[in-house]
Amino acid sequence: MLATPAFYLLILMFAMGAFSGLMIASNASLIGQSMFGLSASAAAAYVSLYSLSNTSGRVFWGAVSDRIGQIRAVIIIYSAIIFAFVLLVSVNPVWAFAVGVVTLGLCFGGVMGVFPGLVMDNFGPANQGVNYGIVFIGFSSAAFVAPKVTASLAAANNGDFTKAFYVAIAVVLIRLGLSLVYAQRKTAASLAAEIAK
Repeated sequence: MLATPAFYLLILMFAMGAFSGLMIASNASLIGQSMFGLSASAAAAYVSLYSLSNTSGRVFWGAVSDRIGQIRAVIIIYSAIIFAFVLLVSVNPVWAFAVGVVTLGLCFGGVMGVFPGLVMDNFGPANQGVNYGIVFIGFSSAAFVAPKVTASLAAANNGDFTKAFYVAIAVVLIRLGLSLVYAQRKTAASLAAEIAK
């Protein structure tokens, strides 16, 4: 597995896929209070909403990926994340925060729900536990970096998370590009296998 280009694409895609979800998970209450004027108790309710969306996203996107394929689901998930962050940086009403939180929660759950299938699709079921555990290093890396980047950018901008959101958009665009590269590689590999038959 470690000798294949697919492994490095997957670990990068996973790290970047988890980045935005971990950014919001660790700062949803502060974002709601500092940017959308919510009270601490109201912001806490949005944290719960994010958690419920995250849970639902694992089931929803898992079902979607079974129908349309994992990589197509991942590309849709990443596109939805871009939409959510653009909404958060351009619209100020509380409903925009609610839509952003729900969308990002669903998408974070989706990343967590789809990647085990991607790993199995590439490396087979025989060593799925070990293989997914290794690819999960991407998530762990994002868990270390995303909250720190977000907190430092917010602190440098008086509690405004807008610049952190722009960083998240840039990260999503990069991982969307990686997903397209991955899709092209898979298509090329499938064609080569068909020709070999």
